[in-house]
Amino acid sequence: MLSLAYLVIAVIDLGVLAWAARHYLRYRSNGLLFATLPLLLLWYDNAVIAIGSTLGEGTLLMNLNTVRFLAHYISLPMTFIAIGAMAREAGFRIARQKIVMAAFWLLAVWFIAHDLWLFLHSSLYPSCFADTLRYTTHIAEYTACGPDADIGAGKSIPPIPAITLTIMLIVFGIFLWRKSGWKWLTLGSLGAMAFFAVPFASTGGIFGNIGEPIIMSVVIMTAVDIAKRRQDNRS
Repeated sequence: MLSLAYLVIAVIDLGVLAWAARHYLRYRSNGLLFATLPLLLLWYDNAVIAIGSTLGEGTLLMNLNTVRFLAHYISLPMTFIAIGAMAREAGFRIARQKIVMAAFWLLAVWFIAHDLWLFLHSSLYPSCFADTLRYTTHIAEYTACGPDADIGAGKSIPPIPAITLTIMLIVFGIFLWRKSGWKWLTLGSLGAMAFFAVPFASTGGIFGNIGEPIIMSVVIMTAVDIAKRRQDNRS
């Protein structure tokens, strides 16, 4: 049943991607572009987990999971750049300074390089939970696939970029709320954070995956609202 739930999330991710792409083609804003990039393979992340137990352990599933990790580490930090672009498009003076935008770019590049370095120096191990099978960089007792599993092997890569990003979205959302009355970025990010906070050990991490399309949807909604206001001001 958990595998089916991941498949449903993958379908939702595809829907959010199509919705975001349609709005980007209409408004062509940098905020929308960089907010959409993390959605390109978000569906893939959930789809691979959904079909893992069907494929079984082996090179194919390991390679699919390698792409899953690489896509996550490269695409997620694009949202930092999206925040800077949205701040500039929303009229925040500080975001118009080149050094500020450069800081958002450097933050994104730092997290990409840091997590890729950690991943490239890690090994992948089969990880099981309920009826799901995936490959991860660490085997915990609650993800062991059998009595012979080497529990404790490997090292988990902490989700520091995701935590930092969520906090920054909330902070940016508060400033945007004060400036234009748009409250949904703050509320949506706080709601997604509640899903991210659910312990992996008791749920297999699925609540975190549910929180991803929620937070990405409010980011897209925010980018669309900013683009609309910008277009109206130009009219």
